[in-house]
Amino acid sequence: MLFSGVLKRINKRWALIHLDKDADIDKLSMLLDGKTPSVDFNVDDERTISPDQRKKIHAMIGEIDVHMGNYLPEMTKVQLKEQFCVENEYYHEFSFSDCSISLANKFIEFLIDYCLRENVPFLTMPLDMIQEQYNWDMKCLEYRKCIICGKHADIAHVYAVGIGRNRNKISHIGNYVMALCREHHTTQHGIGIKTFMKKYQVKGLKITPEIAEMLKIGNYQVNTGDPLVVTDRSYTAFWKGEKSD
Repeated sequence: MLFSGVLKRINKRWALIHLDKDADIDKLSMLLDGKTPSVDFNVDDERTISPDQRKKIHAMIGEIDVHMGNYLPEMTKVQLKEQFCVENEYYHEFSFSDCSISLANKFIEFLIDYCLRENVPFLTMPLDMIQEQYNWDMKCLEYRKCIICGKHADIAHVYAVGIGRNRNKISHIGNYVMALCREHHTTQHGIGIKTFMKKYQVKGLKITPEIAEMLKIGNYQVNTGDPLVVTDRSYTAFWKGEKSD
């Protein structure tokens, strides 16, 4: 459940929050079932939306509007705002003229997820505007979209798994991966990974146990096996052209 309110007091380990409306105690009791829950709270950045954020939002709404066949951007904007509020249990009216920076960022991330999930094509301008931010590499891996062009993608490794090794049985934790479409994956092999990464200004995402499970690669189901160990030191050496350990 999501609650909103005002932070009244805080010290090192305690916070006092005054909720905007009364909590539904009966519903909470049923959900918690006697347990003590863990909670997160986000302190909203009260600075207002930036022109750059507003430009990103309107560009993506325009792409979604055309993809949906509405050709009525204002109607599409209303529909997307309603869906955002439902998915995030956000019960306040907001406008892109004066909403907070934090809320604008959340809405941009919602739009990116929507576009990737619904296969809304990114034109050059919106794609260029969001690639540097908003956890783009992770989202592209999650939705199997190319980090460069947004087309359907496969998982490409920075470090080759190696001939004779079963990629389904080894651990990929510690390797670096990126989502690349067939065309860019072929280009990567053609010019070499190092040249490719410098050309497109990409570095890949380091695989953690959580990412391995999300992507279902290697022996993610177990904690043992034949790990492919890539240290931060060897990754730095890769970029410097040094011999890694």
